[in-house]
Amino acid sequence: MLRKFFMKRFRTFAIIMFIPLLLLFIIMGFMNIYTQQEELKKQGANTLKSINDNIVYVVYSTIHQQDVMMGSAQYKLALQKLLSHAQLEFKDVVFMNAIENFLKSSETSYPYINSVYLYINGRDNFLASSSDQLASIKTYFDKDWFNHYKKIPKEDEQFVETRWLKRYSYEAAKEVITIYQRMKYAKGVIVVNVNAKNFGMMIDNMLYHSGQSFFYLNKKGDTLFASNPDTASDVTSKKGFFSDIIKEYEAKGKFSKNQEWVNINGKYYLFYIEPAAYYETYFVSMISFDVFADSLLDFLKLALAILLLNFLIVMLLAWITTKSAFKHITYLVDVFSAAERGEFIEKPQLIVKDEYNLIMNNILFLFIKNSQMQTKLMEKQHQNEITEIMALQLQINPHFIFNTLQTMDLEVLKEKGGQSTLHTMIQELSRIIKYALTNPTEPVTLREELNYLKAYLQIQEIRFNHIIITYFEIDDEILDHQVFRLMLQPMVENSVNHGIKSTERRCYLKIKGYLRNDEINIAVIDNGCGMTKDEIAELYIKINDPSSKNIGLTNLNRRLVLHYGDRSKLHIRSKKDMGTGIYFRIPVQTGEIKKSYV
Repeated sequence: MLRKFFMKRFRTFAIIMFIPLLLLFIIMGFMNIYTQQEELKKQGANTLKSINDNIVYVVYSTIHQQDVMMGSAQYKLALQKLLSHAQLEFKDVVFMNAIENFLKSSETSYPYINSVYLYINGRDNFLASSSDQLASIKTYFDKDWFNHYKKIPKEDEQFVETRWLKRYSYEAAKEVITIYQRMKYAKGVIVVNVNAKNFGMMIDNMLYHSGQSFFYLNKKGDTLFASNPDTASDVTSKKGFFSDIIKEYEAKGKFSKNQEWVNINGKYYLFYIEPAAYYETYFVSMISFDVFADSLLDFLKLALAILLLNFLIVMLLAWITTKSAFKHITYLVDVFSAAERGEFIEKPQLIVKDEYNLIMNNILFLFIKNSQMQTKLMEKQHQNEITEIMALQLQINPHFIFNTLQTMDLEVLKEKGGQSTLHTMIQELSRIIKYALTNPTEPVTLREELNYLKAYLQIQEIRFNHIIITYFEIDDEILDHQVFRLMLQPMVENSVNHGIKSTERRCYLKIKGYLRNDEINIAVIDNGCGMTKDEIAELYIKINDPSSKNIGLTNLNRRLVLHYGDRSKLHIRSKKDMGTGIYFRIPVQTGEIKKSYV
């Protein structure tokens, strides 16, 4: 049963929590795809711009500065003399030193520049940054550049190619990207050899991640440099891929596949191409789909982790709520069973966690209260039956008692021959019995209650040999107020029996009544033996306990609370060897008080 309810709650909670979460992840997934794709596009564009601004621009500046210097007639004449082995003047030597220093500075300042050549057409020699003297076209280790230069069409001002250089027989050949730039102010050429390996290292530092590849193309679409051999192999397998794109660009003036995913040899790449600012070349950035997939995979891992955590939370919530519900149900069943058996049930502790708990607690509380009231009613009925039996056993005709007392009074008068203490006691006792036995449920005035109390005190003074002196301090305006019978007698009896009886000295007893704030305040004060704080606390326990043997004050306190509420319950003040005061207050009532059946 528990498992069935747990699964039901789990499904409910899962639907509530998983559906919004899945919708959120779907929306975030689309946003992540779009964001990542846009970010990759920016990375491709920024990479090409950075390469163009930092590396290629340096090469272009090297060539351009040298070309501008050739615009100086003196500079050009000095270079021609040098290359022709003509005698140089001092100023020509200065120019030559400047040229050599400039060529060497370019090579030493930028590690990816392998060497720089200056050549004037028709000469057998040329200047090389890698040589301390004139280099001969016939004897210099690098002869291929000159052969390639002669094959360049005269209308082409620029030309870029990839070559291999090997200076010494014992060293491995180095791949270089050779850039040819015809001089504008002389018939000759400026050649810059770029070390492909060092160039590649610089390119790798500018790429955003290992999944990005860079291609450097000439105007025909041939690959001059590729940063990733694997990607280059994929492109090579698709013949004419770059050349077709460049032809389309030259024809239409735009790239149709720019910033799009292209399929090459079964692999997808985010393709971006851009014309270089110099040398009629092109830059290409290709970002593998694996990079995009990795970013999506990270998102999926995060989403799955959150879903798993959510799954555990749902299970925990379902288990806690199911256990709590079954605990509550078990408690309800136990309570109902106990109530049916007539057992006493304490009021449940109210713990409101939700609407369900609030409703169930209210139902349970009402059920328990109803069961307790039924139990108390049955107990009350049983007590009433016992009381009725006792009343029947003790019932004596009041007229018989009065007649007997009158007969005794006449006999005393005959015996004593007039008024006596015994005669007074019989007279007062007759008044007391008549007052007590006259319909105890009917209310009386406070005046009548005080008259009865005076008769009671008259007998007590005679009993205690007139050591009790009684004072009445009662406001006239409250004398006609209605109260229930025998309201004051239990308080006076308590003072006499417990405060005055144990002392042999003269004692004073004050009965005080006054009106304040629409309430009648009654006090009975004596200067008897008094009580300690512990004794006062013990007395409070007794008068609030229905089963207490202290019947007088207990019964009075209960009647006051029943008639007038908790505000009218008894209050006790006392100090050891100084006396005791018992107080209560009742509201002023315009009509009759309700009848007492106690």
